[in-house]
This record gives sequence, C-alpha cells and structure tokens, in this order.
Amino acid sequence: MRACSSLMIIGLFVAQSACDTASMVSALPSEAAFEAPDGIDPRSPNVERTTRLIDFDNIRTVRLELPVGRVSVTQAPGDARATMQVTEIITREGLPVEALTDLLNKTGLTAERAFVDQQRLDIDARVAAELDDTEVLFDVRLTIPVNANIEVLVNNGPVSVSDLTGNVEIRTDNGEVDITSVNGNIIAQTSSRSITIADVTGDVLAETTDADIDLQLTPGANGRISAETTTGAIFLMVPKTTSASVMLISDEGSVAADLNGFDVTNISTRAGFLQGNLNGGGGAIEARSVAGEISFLGM
Repeated sequence: MRACSSLMIIGLFVAQSACDTASMVSALPSEAAFEAPDGIDPRSPNVERTTRLIDFDNIRTVRLELPVGRVSVTQAPGDARATMQVTEIITREGLPVEALTDLLNKTGLTAERAFVDQQRLDIDARVAAELDDTEVLFDVRLTIPVNANIEVLVNNGPVSVSDLTGNVEIRTDNGEVDITSVNGNIIAQTSSRSITIADVTGDVLAETTDADIDLQLTPGANGRISAETTTGAIFLMVPKTTSASVMLISDEGSVAADLNGFDVTNISTRAGFLQGNLNGGGGAIEARSVAGEISFLGM
C-alpha cells in the first residue's frame, strides 16, 4: 500500500493528504477558473481545461460517469448551444512538465452515443494507464438540452444540478448533492455527505448516511417522497395543499411536525413516530432517520 503524502498544486490547492480525495475535491477551483483559456495551464502544468460543443441531437438521456471530481449540470436556455467544460488536474507529485503533458494528453472525457441506445449519450472518463483513478480530478460543467434526462455516477465527489426539465439520477460516494429548480423526478444517493433539494415538482428519493437531508418540494397530486439517513437530521417542507399519506420514523431520535393548515386524518403518534393522511391522502411522504431529528412543516 502506498503511503499518504502531502500535496500542493500551485494556485489550486493548499497542502493536504493525497489520500484524502474528498478534501481535494472540496478544494477544487471556483467556477471563475473556467474563464481561463483552454489548454494546459502554463502556470500549473498539471492542469488542462477544455470546452467542447456536444451533439445532443435527438438525445433523451445523458449519462456521465467519473472516478473522482465535481459535476455541475444545468440546462441550455432557449437556443443556446449545449457544451461541456472540463478541468483535469493530475495530482501525482514530482513529475516533470513533459510527463505531465503526456499524462494530460492521455486523460480526458469521451462523449459517444450508446451502442445499445442511440438516444443516450455516454460521457466517460479516460485515465492514462500510468495513473490511478484517484490521481486525476475532473471538474465538469455540463449544459444539456431541454427535456434531456441526466444520470451522474461519481465514485467520489459532489454533484449539483439546477434549472432543468427532465429526470435526474445521481449516485456518488462522499460527495454533497445539491439540486435546485427541477421539473422532473429525482433519485439522489450518496454517503457521509448532505443532500439538499429545493423547488422540485416530481417524485424524490434521497438517501445518505451520517449526514443531513434538506427537502423543500412541491409534489404532484400522487407524488412520492422518500428520505432516509442514519445519524443525520431530515428537514422536509411541502405546500399545505399537498395530499399524501405521511410516515415519519426516527428510531433513536425525535419527530417534530407542524401540521397547521393541513386537513389531517388517521393521525397516529408516539415517540419518534408520526403517521397520518394530509388533505385526504393520494401521494406518499416517508422519512426515516436512525438517530437524527425529523422536522416536517407546511409552506
């Protein structure tokens, strides 16, 4: 097993453990860094930026898969052209400029239509054979067309999605998930990091461990909401016009619900538990935490 070592990337990172990929991802440059010119950065020869126009014609689903990195997805406004902006960062220490250039040339993202489904675009990472997956960080900003569904799979890193019409599926480890203003269904799964979802009109499944879940949603007439964590808290807010059965369970924690403004029937409560129907039922709202507080209220 290779020992951990300190890491410094000029202009991008402070010294930190090269084995702590979560901290490295959190230290990725701000979005302003994408304004820099494309190509290998002469000040930091381990960094390369690229901007690509993607052929999204007749694409219904975009599937993006990364080893380690940060992903941001939004929707092209109006007739704007869909693009993919990528920053690649080699994190291995002690390499000369020539070796870094060679590794960056062998590393990048490919975007191809799936062989089994020409309406699906697969965006995959290509990592130089000389590198481990954890020795490259990808920072991706993806702009997709209206009504395209998005699937994001990241081994380690945060994902954000905003201002999008279409279904969203996110599966990541050790990365925060932040979703805002989506007209579609959501699946968000991570571990040890929080999930925040706001202004979403479709069904929502949110799962994490040892972290909080914050949901502010507007479910449909038969909408379904499911949130589950272990030691984290769950905060859930829906309109007071929502019709749904509700079940809130915290095995070793507490449940607090403000039901003023709802027409509540078949209510049942005890320590760490609440069940009932809101406005006659129809949809379903379920939240479960092993040892955290669950808070529910209307808006």
